[in-house]
Amino acid sequence: MNSKKIIGFLCWALSLIPFQYALLNTDTVVHADGSADNVKGLISFVAFLLLIFMGYLFVDSASSKAPAAEHGH
Repeated sequence: MNSKKIIGFLCWALSLIPFQYALLNTDTVVHADGSADNVKGLISFVAFLLLIFMGYLFVDSASSKAPAAEHGH
């Protein structure tokens, strides 16, 4: 397996860490006094998107094997 694909899959696996705070754990965003703390959720969401797209770029840019009988006609 190509090293770029491995790095891409690791980025996708690591994106599960900020996914919890970005999209799943929204109950702790609003405090008891009604004030909101959206900074942690925003940073987690940006990190989540960054890891997803970086993983895509690494997997997509990994060289695939060219057909052996390519003639160029």
